[in-house]
Amino acid sequence: MTGQTDRKWRTATGADLKRMCPQQRARHLAYAEPSKEAKGWMAASKQRVRAQLAQERTASEKNPQHGLDSKLHQDVLVGQLKADEARNRIRRMRLQYQNLRAQEINLMISCQPSAQSAVRLELLLSAQERKMNSTDSLDQLQRRRVEEILEDERGLTIIRG
Repeated sequence: MTGQTDRKWRTATGADLKRMCPQQRARHLAYAEPSKEAKGWMAASKQRVRAQLAQERTASEKNPQHGLDSKLHQDVLVGQLKADEARNRIRRMRLQYQNLRAQEINLMISCQPSAQSAVRLELLLSAQERKMNSTDSLDQLQRRRVEEILEDERGLTIIRG
């Protein structure tokens, strides 16, 4: 038992590391002591972080308005998020209403006693609301012809005889 635990915790040599598969090597090196070079990099990065924090702390002490600006910016962001959530809730409710309405209309149509009454009801109550196309479907020549017919009070344009 002690041989196994001793083998687990001993430091691996370079040859042992080369013989290990990549996963084992990564696990072993994750718990190994970092090199002097890596320790130097970690110390330098910690020092930079501390200097940055100290600089921000002194800047916030000198300019208390900066804290208010960030608070105001955060409040604006929270307001935008809440408005977006409300719009999303309304959109989901509208879609749910439209789906339920379409289901009810389709059920009413399918329960009609005859095909003729089903078609009449379907035309009367469309399952999905039709949007009116506001774009003009007439070209210039057709538009001029329609205006000419509308302006003809005596009907000379359309009466052939």
